[in-house]
Amino acid sequence: MQFSLNGRNIAAEPGETVLSVARKNGVFIPTLCHHDAVSPSGACRLCVVQVSSGERSRIVSSCLYAPSENDRVETDTERVRKVRRMVLELLLARCPTVELIRDLARAYGIQRSRFTDGAGPSEERCVLCGLCVRVCDEVVGRHAISHAKRGIQRKITTAFDTQADECIGCGACVRICPTGALHYEDLPEQKQPERVMVELHTRVPLVRCSDCGRAFASPALFEHVSKSVNVPPTTLAACPACRSKSFAATAAQNPPSAPAFARAHARTYQSQLLASINEESS
Repeated sequence: MQFSLNGRNIAAEPGETVLSVARKNGVFIPTLCHHDAVSPSGACRLCVVQVSSGERSRIVSSCLYAPSENDRVETDTERVRKVRRMVLELLLARCPTVELIRDLARAYGIQRSRFTDGAGPSEERCVLCGLCVRVCDEVVGRHAISHAKRGIQRKITTAFDTQADECIGCGACVRICPTGALHYEDLPEQKQPERVMVELHTRVPLVRCSDCGRAFASPALFEHVSKSVNVPPTTLAACPACRSKSFAATAAQNPPSAPAFARAHARTYQSQLLASINEESS
């Protein structure tokens, strides 16, 4: 299927979105709520583009819109820039201290928002993009958080703003957040180490690495990873760093054949990939 993207004839697969095609062809479209690991939602409206068919043109969200044959798509017209400037002014009024939003606003010539209420800078960092909710639902499969309330009171939270028993403390919601609105704190020195999901009213117990003794993951995460990659929980008792050292030492002493090594490495990589979201940032 062929369509025009900024004057270039581009091929797209059926159902492929304008955003996906644009990125494959090196065309920049700003986004806040899009991530390849989760389904698109069109929440931020920064990725709008102008689509023309015949004499009719309209503004659409490029992360949701699949182009039709002979569509003419423009990603940087004055009409598109006007919509993006309005969105960025609203975002800047809500989250004036978020550097990512400030940078995007400056790129569109916005130094300050017209929509401030005069009460001083807000400390709000959440833009309600929903990435944290979708990664918890679609990737982790726990459904621990969701949107709550409406209008200016809308927020991301746990059920009834209380401890979420479904949370396994994986930190996926923290890492996918584009604005740093979520964070967690590990309390490893306590008799029972904990991970505190600060904005989500949730505490998750942590267990210590069987080798180095560092508190790094919750029992619930062990169970989740064990089922996901079909390995016994005891295999995960060591933290990712210690498992890597152990695997390297074993491989050095007993080099496996190429096919066996590839299978072992793939299995180890899978388990580490799912568990490494708990590893502290270096």
